[in-house]
Amino acid sequence: MPILTLDSLEPGMVLAEDLTTPDGRMLLPKGAVLTESHLRTCRVWGIPEAAIQGEDDGYPTSFDQIDPEVLDVCKLLAARRFVLNPTTHPAVREIARLFVLRQARGLNPEKAQWMLSASPHDDDVDLFAPSAEAEPVDPEKVVDREMELASLPDIYFQISESLRNPRSSAAYVAEVISKDVALAAKLLRMVNSPFYGFTQKIDTLSRAVTIVGTAQLTNLALGLSVISVFEGIPEKAFTLKEFWFHSVACGILSRLLAVRIGLDGDEKFFVAGLLHDIGRLVMLRNHPRRAGEVLNLAASGRKSLVDVERSVWGCTHADIGGRMLRKWGLPDFLAEVVAGHHQPKRSAMPREAAVVNVADFMAHGLDMGESGPTLVPELNPSAWDALGIPVAELAELTHKAERQADTIMAAFFPRG
Repeated sequence: MPILTLDSLEPGMVLAEDLTTPDGRMLLPKGAVLTESHLRTCRVWGIPEAAIQGEDDGYPTSFDQIDPEVLDVCKLLAARRFVLNPTTHPAVREIARLFVLRQARGLNPEKAQWMLSASPHDDDVDLFAPSAEAEPVDPEKVVDREMELASLPDIYFQISESLRNPRSSAAYVAEVISKDVALAAKLLRMVNSPFYGFTQKIDTLSRAVTIVGTAQLTNLALGLSVISVFEGIPEKAFTLKEFWFHSVACGILSRLLAVRIGLDGDEKFFVAGLLHDIGRLVMLRNHPRRAGEVLNLAASGRKSLVDVERSVWGCTHADIGGRMLRKWGLPDFLAEVVAGHHQPKRSAMPREAAVVNVADFMAHGLDMGESGPTLVPELNPSAWDALGIPVAELAELTHKAERQADTIMAAFFPRG
């Protein structure tokens, strides 16, 4: 199922996936034969690419296309990763199926066996043995300590002020962001990526702000500014690049899911997904021993990382992350959704938090990056039900997310 850019599409080609606009509106169904009229419509709607039936692109679409020995290994890896989840839930089964297909790409039996041996799992660890430090973690103290250790760049506060000022024009916001050359370059790369799907290149920030929207682009700038604060975090359980890849994937999936169910503010959902695990980095910097403690326990036993955090710390990374975003003065939406993404029903924005909850499950389930857990967190059934998305649409959503994640990672970390 090759993905072709708009310039490469030709009449007579057959769609391998539904063709939708950047905001999720259906244009053509899977199986439709493209015509010249269809291609003109794609240009009007700003559709940059389409999945076309044809030559194999290395991504198996069914289990019978996989070497049986490789398939057995990938199924076993899936069984280990999804052990916290009910195998009867349709969404769990579909994401596990997509995980197997994704893992099988380019694998031969020898490499598959190496992957299996490299991911042992010990079920005999006492997850709830007394902590080395019995005193619970106070989220407020952790956040106060973080505020002492690290400060946001000056550009953050200028951008934040422009967001709060109702009189800020597109030209003014562009001028503020342009003061940080690296940030401006990242935003332009992102605006010109498939994340937005504009057919013409956008080469100035003022035009980007005008087209994307002042509030939308400002939210993206705030999210990118936060990333720079956590350079140099100890990389023991995961690398920062793996962490941000998972975060980017969660952000993209959050945005896609929000658009699909008709929630406004898709950039806000991307930033919420991007920052959903920020509390974990705060703990790694301020309490590396205690952070490592829960990571090691979760990696060894059969419990979700967030459950181990509650047991050992008395709070979770979501509690810390939400407080951190409030302390930094980010929009209330972001703080509320980040704080509630593991318990959406308890959030003041339950449906919005449910979007990030499901996106986090999908990103972990597809093995897109790494933020600490070795097991896929349990899918929250009420969060899934709140979205009302047919299971049959998950494959297309995940393919879109995977394509966008690579380009956005390149925009965020051009030298990575």
